[in-house]
Amino acid sequence: MLTGTLEIARSSQLVAVCGTTRVQIPVDADGRFAARLAPGVYQLMMQASDGKLTLIRKTVEIDNNMTVTVVDTDMVPMPQVVAVSVPLVYSTSAVIEWETSIESDGYLDYGVNELYGYSSYAITDLKTRHRVQLYSLQPATTYHFRVVASRYNLDQTRSWSRDFSFTTEP
Repeated sequence: MLTGTLEIARSSQLVAVCGTTRVQIPVDADGRFAARLAPGVYQLMMQASDGKLTLIRKTVEIDNNMTVTVVDTDMVPMPQVVAVSVPLVYSTSAVIEWETSIESDGYLDYGVNELYGYSSYAITDLKTRHRVQLYSLQPATTYHFRVVASRYNLDQTRSWSRDFSFTTEP
């Protein structure tokens, strides 16, 4: 059982994430919440009305027959990818640009399918507009990519865009 009171989260919802499992937890007008969660290690995030997530706890461990109470927060903002474009595509390279909701760093995962397989160099400057050029691509090939945005390259602030694709020139 996970319980607590977070005044900053009043009338919103929390999201508990364990691997690929996401559990939405409603928060009442006084900031109180409670949820029965399966055993595991969860990240606890607050979800704003616009869908933005803010990390509250990096790890909350739930065991059988145990109640965990969250009494304070260490909020770390999580950047969200809000726009992606591929303004230039050549036979062996492409330029990919993206914008994030807050200042962030990031990189691209890319490859010839949705398993990706490659990563671009990391952009370490915190900014909202990013631009990466990919080199050594194969001509006339469709590539898939996703943006990985974070703050200070911290795992707990990492978020991923949906899958995008482009095709190189012949």
